Amino acid sequence: MKKQKTFEQAFQGAKRMSEKYVEKGAYEFYPDADIVEEVQKGLAKNEVEFGYRYCP
Repeated sequence: MKKQKTFEQAFQGAKRMSEKYVEKGAYEFYPDADIVEEVQKGLAKNEVEFGYRYCP
């Protein structure tokens, strides 16, 4: 059974994942960093609650 991640662990993972996604593709983050962070937090919250980074 998988060990439950804390919100902070999931948030750091969501940040790393999204940063790598932007680096590898022809993508860029939305210009408002606060919005980007809220989406990353939503991904982390869903990972903690449901076990997956469902789109918020």
